[in-house]
Amino acid sequence: MASLSESDLRILEILQNEGRASYSAIARELGIAESTVRYRVEKLRETGVIRAFIALLSVVLLVTGIMTPLDEAIIVEAFDGALGEAFHAAVDAYPMTVRRYAIITNIVAGLTLILGALYSFLRDRRRTYNLLIFAGGVMPMIGGSALAFFHEPSLFFIFELGGAVFLYLGFIYSDKFIKAREAKIASARAEKRLG
Repeated sequence: MASLSESDLRILEILQNEGRASYSAIARELGIAESTVRYRVEKLRETGVIRAFIALLSVVLLVTGIMTPLDEAIIVEAFDGALGEAFHAAVDAYPMTVRRYAIITNIVAGLTLILGALYSFLRDRRRTYNLLIFAGGVMPMIGGSALAFFHEPSLFFIFELGGAVFLYLGFIYSDKFIKAREAKIASARAEKRLG
């Protein structure tokens, strides 16, 4: 891979802070032509420096869940009984409009997380942290299946916890990977200034 120019490094810095920045906004900030920014971004994509642009979606469930009153009495009463009954009663405390969004959102978000982590790993095998994120996304699905097949809520919660642990570890390792990459970019920038 060819060395990165000062413009490339500044473009990357802007895109890391604001992935939706337009070519014209980047050009204005850097004081260069928009066509130059467009060309440099395309070259960064071709050489694999930029692998993808990722959007983090706002979850409709969050908005509807905040705006829809929750029947807390059902939850409090339900947890006086068995865990399985409490779990089902707690779900019933949410109106069906919220539960519909939850189902759709969980399916889309789960598949996005799982497939995104797998895709990222397959594109760059150095990003092994994606395997932890992949496992963290799959484990709740396994727990949900176990709940459906064995009618044992504790299995669901065990797999949920396992998924959370794998996701946490994956994000910790991804943070280390990203910091190492940023240090490499800063080092290249420093060498460019000195050389």
